[in-house]
Amino acid sequence: MKTNACLFVVGVLLAGSAAAAPLRFLSFNIWGDYFKNPVEEREAGVERSIRKHNPDIVSLQEVTPNWWASRMFSNLSASYGIVRGDENEALHRAGAADTSLKPANWVNHEPLLYRKDRLKLLDSGCDFFHLTLQAEKSLSWAVLEDKQDGRRLIAFATHFWWMGNGKESDTLRELNARQVLWRVAEIRQKWGPLPVIGGGDLNSAPGSLAHEVFRLAGYHNAADEADARSPHRSHHGDPKRGADGAYHGSLRPSAEDTPGLSIDHVFFTDGIHARRHQIGTDQAELDVSDHSPVLVEFELTEPQKGAPRISGSPSTRFVQEARKAYSSTGFASYTNSIVYRFVGRPDTLLDSPRAGDLVRWIAVRGVRNVRDIGGWTGLRTGRVYRGSELNPVADHKLSIHRTGINLLVHQLGIRSDLDFRAVNPKERGDCVTNSALGAMVRLIDRPIGAYTELFTQTNQYAAVMRVFADESNYPIYMHCWGGVDRTGTVAFFLEGLCGVSEADLAIDYELSSFASFGLRTRANMGNYRYGDLIARIKTYPGATLRDKFESCAKTTLGLRDSEIAAIRRNLSAAGF
Repeated sequence: MKTNACLFVVGVLLAGSAAAAPLRFLSFNIWGDYFKNPVEEREAGVERSIRKHNPDIVSLQEVTPNWWASRMFSNLSASYGIVRGDENEALHRAGAADTSLKPANWVNHEPLLYRKDRLKLLDSGCDFFHLTLQAEKSLSWAVLEDKQDGRRLIAFATHFWWMGNGKESDTLRELNARQVLWRVAEIRQKWGPLPVIGGGDLNSAPGSLAHEVFRLAGYHNAADEADARSPHRSHHGDPKRGADGAYHGSLRPSAEDTPGLSIDHVFFTDGIHARRHQIGTDQAELDVSDHSPVLVEFELTEPQKGAPRISGSPSTRFVQEARKAYSSTGFASYTNSIVYRFVGRPDTLLDSPRAGDLVRWIAVRGVRNVRDIGGWTGLRTGRVYRGSELNPVADHKLSIHRTGINLLVHQLGIRSDLDFRAVNPKERGDCVTNSALGAMVRLIDRPIGAYTELFTQTNQYAAVMRVFADESNYPIYMHCWGGVDRTGTVAFFLEGLCGVSEADLAIDYELSSFASFGLRTRANMGNYRYGDLIARIKTYPGATLRDKFESCAKTTLGLRDSEIAAIRRNLSAAGF
């Protein structure tokens, strides 16, 4: 049996090509020109500073119209591509009534530059945070591909609200940080779970609300986590015009020149290793701006020629063998020859999604049995994920790690935490009202039973199904305790309603055998009454199994035609 098992286990994904040279990210607030600090007196110095650090990606802040017209940008354009995004579209999204008329407080912008000989631009855009306060506080972003090894990343440039340090201003900067994370989540929905690096003038020091938003989302501050870190503060104050008529800047007194007081920061996600964090303190740099340039040298740490996998994952090969055996007459023979062939070390056989896999397992630290229900014939991927509970209740021990939160929220873009656990509220504590994934994700509490309780808890199951009819809830992470029985019943009904075959319905249910919650097969085993569930569905009228699920949805759960159509529209790969 062990020999046969080896034949069916999928091997480890081969590593990519040799590591590319490190990349450099530079953030620089160049001090506008609205304090009688003319661009023409400083443009050459700012350009020299940028070229000295030789960055591959540049985040600039306070780029006023006069800066856009300067020789600096025309000079840099030979080496750098410049990302501004569609400003009219961004103004429209931010609520501007007439995008042809710039707001009265329109003074600057935060472009993102990338070195054209090293990086290829795949996608880009911009967003403005709040038009009525100060329109130029914004975000520019780009999806870039390294020409040396084909790896991709997301980069962003930003400038947060600046005025004052009171509670209201701190809250505005917190909102700015959340807007950045929402945009990154949208980009990852399109381009996949790429690593992210970005930053700018956040107008806030470590420990602030804005920084906590990034930290809790799994982002790392290069000033804290780079291998080599600068001992200086980034914001040193306005240069002063001297007797010689030129601007001269200086560092703060040593007691104030500390990293803990910096307001310019570069954040990055897992998948990136920061080798060096440097704040420019040359006199020429101090003379041209009230902010020093912040340079982070980094490297991408994970191969992206297909997502990484854990050795021994079953995925496609298991499904192929299970489909062949589905029509066999003996459930026991099926179980012994297929399930036990793969199941041996619970929790070690789960893998990450890979293009072409029929089962999209996802390794989430602290959580078990996580997979995308999409991929079966007719079902879209990236819409609904199933898995175990995210936080411990009663005597359960599962608790999602912060890196798992980052993966679910900021790589997969989860918006709704659909919780089926029917645990005493007194034991559930905060999870009754708040998702373990954080404030960006809404908790939808829908306690239900499993298997044939679908036919007795009709109001509860109808309420669950209506969650999937609402487009605004997607992407959804649904779970009970193990993501096996109650979650399995919901997955079964959704998939059946969308036309997944009888064999694949059973296989998706049985795949939970690879987690740590015990064997599940089509054969009834104690309380695990999958066989009774599918037999009951087959009693409903209809020419196809899909029609029978629809009949059950209408007559037993009381769903309207429009609600069934919405569920299918939201989940279907081809439309119904």
